[in-house]
Amino acid sequence: MENLELKLLEEFNKLQRYALKTPVDKKGFWSEWQNLFTQVKFYKISIKSLMWSSEISSEEKKLLKQKLNTLSEIEIYLKELRDVALQVKGFSVFAPEESTEDDDDIEDLLF
Repeated sequence: MENLELKLLEEFNKLQRYALKTPVDKKGFWSEWQNLFTQVKFYKISIKSLMWSSEISSEEKKLLKQKLNTLSEIEIYLKELRDVALQVKGFSVFAPEESTEDDDDIEDLLF
């Protein structure tokens, strides 16, 4: 059990690099969010490209698939934080059809 706890702590520490430090209502949030989101996307693209390569073993492909699943979970986390940040700014992410005012393009708001 102790060994499992150490492995879990090690995995948690690895994932900390993807945790946003800036609160969603602060100015630096969007640049930090964009930086991390871009890293995750490019990492996923790199993994997919490498997986198609015939130069890696099946064991390596298995590890890459696991990493890809982890990155997908991180991407979900980042998108959830994006939605919360937009809600804090007063934008309805979940029901845009209910808005009666002219909405800016969401991409313009993020970047």
